[in-house]
Formats: sequence, C-alpha cells, structure tokens
Amino acid sequence: MKTQIRKEKNKSFLAVMLITISMLIIGGNSSQAANQQDTTRQDTLMEEAPNVYLDCHFYCDQDHIKREIDYVNYVRDRKDADVHIMITSERAANEGRRYSVFMLGQNGFVNLQDTLRFNVGPDASEEESRQKLLHALRSGLTPYLLKTPMWQNLAIDYNRPTEEEEVKDKWNYWIFELSADGEMRGEESRKGYEWGGRIEANKVTKDIKLEFDLDADYDKSIYEVNDRTITSIHRTYDFDALSVWSLSQHWSAGGFAGLRSSRYENIAISYNAAPAIEFNIFPYMEATTRQLTFLYRPGFSYNVYSDTTIFNKTKENLLRESLEINYDVKQKWGSIDLSVEASHYFHDFSKNRLSFRTSVNVNVVKGLNVYLMGGASLIHDQLSLRKGDATAEEILTRQRELATNYDYYTRFGISYTFGSMYNNIVNSRF
Repeated sequence: MKTQIRKEKNKSFLAVMLITISMLIIGGNSSQAANQQDTTRQDTLMEEAPNVYLDCHFYCDQDHIKREIDYVNYVRDRKDADVHIMITSERAANEGRRYSVFMLGQNGFVNLQDTLRFNVGPDASEEESRQKLLHALRSGLTPYLLKTPMWQNLAIDYNRPTEEEEVKDKWNYWIFELSADGEMRGEESRKGYEWGGRIEANKVTKDIKLEFDLDADYDKSIYEVNDRTITSIHRTYDFDALSVWSLSQHWSAGGFAGLRSSRYENIAISYNAAPAIEFNIFPYMEATTRQLTFLYRPGFSYNVYSDTTIFNKTKENLLRESLEINYDVKQKWGSIDLSVEASHYFHDFSKNRLSFRTSVNVNVVKGLNVYLMGGASLIHDQLSLRKGDATAEEILTRQRELATNYDYYTRFGISYTFGSMYNNIVNSRF
C-alpha cells in the first residue's frame, strides 16, 4: 500500500515538473520572439529615424517623453544629433510658466530651425503641463520626419478651436499670492521653531511690470550647554516694490523701493528708494536664449539702528549708486550666467562693494562636460555693524553680523560619458 502511494506521489511530482518546464520553454520562446521583434524594430528605428538630443534637464520629464514619443532615436551627446531640442522656461505674469522649445537642425537638417512657445497656467496640473510639452515636441519634430521614410507612417489631424467670446479680465492682470509656513524641531540639547509668511501682488503686461512683496520671518533656537541655556533669535521683515516701464526692445526704466528690519544686521528700520534704468544689448524678445544688460541705480536710504554702530551712528541718511552687468546665454554648447555689480556710498567713496557671480556649463568635447558656479564679494560697506565685540555665543549662533572684507562660495565638477550613443530605453523599475 505504501509503495503504491509513493508511486502516485512520484507521478504527481513528475507531472508538475513537466508542466513547469513546458511553461518556461513557452515563456522563453515568447520572450525570445518579443525580444527579436524589439531588436528588429530598434534596428529599423536607428536606420530611418532622426537622432534627437533633449536639452531640458530642469524643464521636462525625459522618461515620459521617451515613452510617449518613441519613434525617434534619443542620443546622449548633442554632436550625434540630427535635431537638438533645447527647452527653456520663464515665470509668466500669472505665476504660471512660459515655455520655449527650440528645434535646432544639425547634419542633414541644418536648414530646419524653428521655435515653438506656449504658456502653462498656474493652476495647471503636472499632467496638463506634460501633455502641452508633448504636443509641442510632436509638432516640432514633424518637419524632420518628413525628410525620412517615416513620413509614410505620419497621421496629421487639425483640431479647429471653437470660437469664444472675448473674455475681459476683471482683475486687470493683477495676481495675488498668500503663503505661510512653520517648523518645529528638537533633540535632547537643542530645540526651536520657525515661522514665516509672505504676501505678493504682481501685475505684468508688455508695457509695464509692477511687483510688491511683503515677507516676515521669525526663527528661535534654544541650546542647552553645560547646564546653561543659550537662546538665538533671528527676526527679519521685508517689503519690496518694483516698477518697470518698457521703453523699447533695448531700454527699460523704473524704480525700486522698500522697507527692512533685521536683528542680525542691527537694523531696526530702513527705508530705501531708487530710480533705475536698464539697457539690453540684445532685444528683450531674445531674453530666453541671450541677454547682456546694464542696470544703473542711484538710491537713497534712511537707516535707524537697533544699537550704536561702529561709526557711532544710531540713525543716518545715505546716498549710494550701483551698476550691475548681467550676461546670460543658453546655446547648444551649454550655458553661461555672469553678473558683476559695483556700488559705493557718496559720503565716503571708500565705503564700497564689488560682487561677482557666475554659472557655467559647457560641453567641451563629445561626452566631456564641465560646470562651475560660484561668487565672491569685496566688502567695505558694512555701515550697520554693532559697536563692541561679539561674544562667543553670538558668533556661534549667528545672532549678529560680523566684520569682513570678503566672502565667497564655489562649486565645480566634471563628467565624462562614453559607450552607446543611444538612450531610447526607459526602465523605471526600483
């Protein structure tokens, strides 16, 4: 009886093994066939489709684009591309985004160049933004596909927009934003909290730009050190106003105004106002790809200090001027952002400041990228410094501004990639 049962179990085990092996063989054959089809399709794609380089690291979901537009070759290096797609984004007047999609033909497509622009509202979802970008990319790629055998597979539709009545803006282009945030933190020897709020009101048209911004921040930290309690408080209030009038494609005029209170900077209250004029070497309509601006700003300020300053002042009227030069360019080879600002006070020209900042990202040769960002200032205009020596507690907890002749920051890096020029495959596992 036991022998018969053992034989039956062995038969059941063999049956299960045979079924499992059959399924693996069938699955393997199916997978092999599918892989063969994918390989054949990939080979055809590499032969007929244009090579595309996506230059939009901060403005788009590249994986999503490659999944949805899977009929072109995506390459890792711009020099291997037939089409270099450069995407830039700017904040629009309504707090949404304005995208510019530059279609830059290379190799056999060098005569095909185009720019597509579209707006995304501030209330648009991420999916709505992605769909608009996909539509722009599909439309922009069509002229390049027409130059290949792939045009035979194109299907072009036109959705006629419905006529709408002209909509009047009851807000007259004004945009308002209210925000608030808070934080609590703690551990055994340290605890604290922070809160802040902000109110913004902006109006932007082609002819005028108005911005008003009110900020309030309060940060309190409590440290327990050797049975001692050290309290650090940072409190800042800011109001800034800006008005700009468009004079031409190269000239703008306007002014700045503001109020400020900062315990760290020893400023109980500071009022400032400054007219300004700006000249752009390039037309403002090209600002998404290049601009070289000169901003001159003479100004007046009235400061009331929390404590007596190192110049024995408790309050004073000040006149100053500044000149700021900005150069921004974004091209196929990379991007450069340079800024230099020089300023001084009229009552004492030795009270001055020179600041420099830069951000450079360059594709040096195929596969080799270098980036550098940083800034530095020569500082000789700290008029609000508190009189007297700072305690160790004030220095460690940054409760007061300290005298310095300079400051700087820097970050740099280099990368080199090599291997397959194609990167069509999207795999989002893990």
